[in-house]
Amino acid sequence: MAKRIIIAGGNVAGTIVANRLVQKLEHEVNRGDVEIVALNKSDEHIYLPGQLLVGFGLETPGELVRKESELLDPRIKFLHGEKGTISKIDVANHSVQTADGASHNYDYLVITTGVDYTWDEIPGYRSAAHTVYEYDAAIKMREALEKFDGGTIVVNTAKLPHRCPVAPLEVTLILDDYLRKRGIRDKTKIIYTYPVQGVFGRPITNKFMLRLFEQRGIEVHSPFTVTSVDPSNKVIESQEGEKLKFDMLIGIPPNMGAKVIEDSGIGDRRRWIPTDKFTLRMKDHSNVYVMGDATDLPVSKAGSTADFESYVVAHNVANDIKGNLGVKHYGGDVLCYIATGTDQATYIRFSYTMNESPPPPSYVHWWGKIMYNKMYWTVTAKAVV
Repeated sequence: MAKRIIIAGGNVAGTIVANRLVQKLEHEVNRGDVEIVALNKSDEHIYLPGQLLVGFGLETPGELVRKESELLDPRIKFLHGEKGTISKIDVANHSVQTADGASHNYDYLVITTGVDYTWDEIPGYRSAAHTVYEYDAAIKMREALEKFDGGTIVVNTAKLPHRCPVAPLEVTLILDDYLRKRGIRDKTKIIYTYPVQGVFGRPITNKFMLRLFEQRGIEVHSPFTVTSVDPSNKVIESQEGEKLKFDMLIGIPPNMGAKVIEDSGIGDRRRWIPTDKFTLRMKDHSNVYVMGDATDLPVSKAGSTADFESYVVAHNVANDIKGNLGVKHYGGDVLCYIATGTDQATYIRFSYTMNESPPPPSYVHWWGKIMYNKMYWTVTAKAVV
């Protein structure tokens, strides 16, 4: 009987690892000895990092959307709609239940269920804030910025961790440059609020960015742990006792693991799944792997993280099935481009043992960021390299 590998979840992590698994197990898949099944609610694949650029009119929304079925290798069985909507993951009985009532048994499971944005944890936040973290909201933010003619803009990060840790920095620095190019920066106060001291969680990058913020005249309030937002009076309030007035609020919503993780009883209190930091196996479950935003690992929840992890997961699953390949270990590798304006960027590269050292912002690194985005559909998602 064929070994069945189920990929629980789509988008960046699920797509890349599914395609990489086909490559690692090509002969077994072609012979019918291995079946790879991908489950995802939607057949629509949105390139989430591109939403940042959409929010400032630097990218066309349609460029961020493709059909999941067109990105996956045709040898992968792809189920979506009710057939792909995961209702429960039963690791004790090696099965995944879907909304259509079906139960899918597996020999190996890769969980890539991502995050949920839990806006309602903070009263008033959803109705008051613009964001680039959701596709439709990024388009609305672009429209709101086009009409903006001065005042106070607060950029708020609600909780840590969240998807794309550098995104709040990027939003703030692109905003500064965007307003300068429109000739209204002198009419606008930009306030950056962050739930821990500084502007970023890693010390070297934090120091680097604090200098940039000071040079750009961006006001920093931290620690600032948002507790509520008053949409009518346009006031954001913190646990530390601060109240800030705003004319426009840009928010990074609270992130939790997917609700199905809680429903399945396999996550911690924020629904992150306990994961071995080196093998990417779910702790205490040798045939279950976790990657992307679903893990509880001390690394960035970012697309590049999922890409690096996919090599390890695909190799280790293939080793479990074929043997004699050896076990690969994930070193905590992450690479993040950081836009510092509308046409310049820097980047950080780090791991469990390597610290980041951002180079000076330049157009060259901006071009690197843009090219990475453009090549996603043809190279990264299809696991070409």
